[in-house]
Amino acid sequence: MDSIEMIEEKVECRSHALRLGVKTPVNRNRGLACAVTPCVFLILVFANAFLVTPCASAQAVYNPEHPAVRALADDLVNYLKGAIKPNSQINSRVLTALAVVQHSKRYNGSVPSSDPLVKQACEDVAAQVDEMIENEREMYLPCITIILLAETNARAYREPIKKLLRFLEDRQNPNGSYTYKNEGYKSCDMSQTQFAALAMFVAKLHGFDMDVQMAKRTLDWTLNSQAPDGGWAYKLKASGQPNDPGFKPRGATTLEAFEATSSISMTFAGGGTAYLLSDFLQLNKRAKSMSKSLSKKSIGLPKTVTIYVEPVDGKSSLLNKTGPLVQFDRGKLANKVRAGNAWLERAFKVDRNIPFTCYYLFTLERYAYFREQGEGDVGNANLVNWYDEGVKYLLEQRGGSSVIKPQSKENNIWSPALAILFLVRSSEVLNVEPAESRALGGQGFRQDAVLRTGANGLIRQVETEKNLSDLISMMKDGEADNEQLRELAEALKKQISEFRAKDDKSRGEIKAFLQSMIAARNYYRRLIAVRFLAGEQAMDNVPALLYALGDPDLRICIEAHDGLRLVSRKIDSMKLTDLTRKNGLRDPDALTGEESDSCRLEIGEMKRKWTEWFLKIRPSAELLD
Repeated sequence: MDSIEMIEEKVECRSHALRLGVKTPVNRNRGLACAVTPCVFLILVFANAFLVTPCASAQAVYNPEHPAVRALADDLVNYLKGAIKPNSQINSRVLTALAVVQHSKRYNGSVPSSDPLVKQACEDVAAQVDEMIENEREMYLPCITIILLAETNARAYREPIKKLLRFLEDRQNPNGSYTYKNEGYKSCDMSQTQFAALAMFVAKLHGFDMDVQMAKRTLDWTLNSQAPDGGWAYKLKASGQPNDPGFKPRGATTLEAFEATSSISMTFAGGGTAYLLSDFLQLNKRAKSMSKSLSKKSIGLPKTVTIYVEPVDGKSSLLNKTGPLVQFDRGKLANKVRAGNAWLERAFKVDRNIPFTCYYLFTLERYAYFREQGEGDVGNANLVNWYDEGVKYLLEQRGGSSVIKPQSKENNIWSPALAILFLVRSSEVLNVEPAESRALGGQGFRQDAVLRTGANGLIRQVETEKNLSDLISMMKDGEADNEQLRELAEALKKQISEFRAKDDKSRGEIKAFLQSMIAARNYYRRLIAVRFLAGEQAMDNVPALLYALGDPDLRICIEAHDGLRLVSRKIDSMKLTDLTRKNGLRDPDALTGEESDSCRLEIGEMKRKWTEWFLKIRPSAELLD
């Protein structure tokens, strides 16, 4: 990593003040000095956007940026910081630290690693991981620990997180559920299982690899444990055989008893876990993408600064894979979530009669987020205004020493912490994948600075002269994230000019590498290769561009086609129809199968014509398979 020198690219810092999905202008008056502390400079670069485009009616009145919501969330954080003591129980400190982290990510655009409460909680729980693995009775603390450590500094806490992921696999019941230690599959706990699923999901977001069969088993159990009425119960017990889907609630002997035990909290837990694990396993295309555009919080960085942080597990196999990660009965999945959705749309409410009320809201938010991602909205009937209803309820609970009144069966730490996670829409915030690094204190950065991360997690400024060698080095080492590659793909002019000036030998080596990148797994690597080879406008690049016309992403196909028009000088005679060009440049997830097939048909015909043209000019040319 230390050998990598970064290419200068402009980093456009945008505010993520999210008012029903509307981006606000950047405050360009904030200087770098405001982001530098005497000892530590925190930088947060987002690989993905805050995608706040929920069902409009769900946030018709309130959203996380509403003044009343922000004020309540701020007050709850301030209360918790005063209420948590060094001798407080570790589970309370970890949950509080997570609430503080997610609050800061939402409203400050940064992970507060140096916050005393967050820092101490992370250090203490990381030091206790071995003891936790040996003695922990429940799954809540290990799972929240994975999420907190990954969100705060995944690189620094890599080893404890990986230990806890192995623990998740070891503690999983054979049927895929989770429960109390030593109870095994005789007791299956929906509440604990949902936290295990969430921990898996967050670990994947941060680039950790794990056995996907673990998630598949949990999804299987979640669907199998659904009651006949479409709801889910809290604690179930199996018939006594591993993998046996014949579940009954503890002590129940009749079907009626089973149906009666479905609860609204656990049905949100079951439905949310089904949607979350379907997303984790990539079983269906998202109706709403979590990474539509870049959102970088304006934290005082010079606008030309580029930062790159290495993914935790390097080239993560899970993050690089496209399409479903496992084979799964999608018909069964669709039927089960449909039944759960119908149950919830009938039964949804928010009131103090629901035990563990803030825990319920925390579970509700996760269900709503992942259902929105999977289907585009959160359904009908009572559920439509879920966020407004939750906020109204919490505002009505204002009062007392803990900001909100003590909730049913919750203590004065859990309620405020879980309320914060609901108010900031924590699932949205989790899905902004932060890459956080630290630079040694106070040196400041030049306006054209380029930064790189060393193995110790510290970033430092490197030389300002960026060149083609930097680009090729970064591409070969495979350590650039998608946003870095996207920015590079949009600014290749200087590197192409430099390439043309090189001697034949050097140019040949670089060209061979770029041609090999045409078949890379990563979309942005293929995009850079195609744009670079097209920009050189050399006949030797035609076979690679012809190959790219068959790319799985239609946007690459159009880049390759445009490149061939430049190389051939056939700007006017070889044209795609306007409809194919328009659809081909859209987000692939937004295309219907018919639109995609139509584009493929025309581009396939264009590839045939380009191939005929090239072979007439170079009859003996070898084309790529």
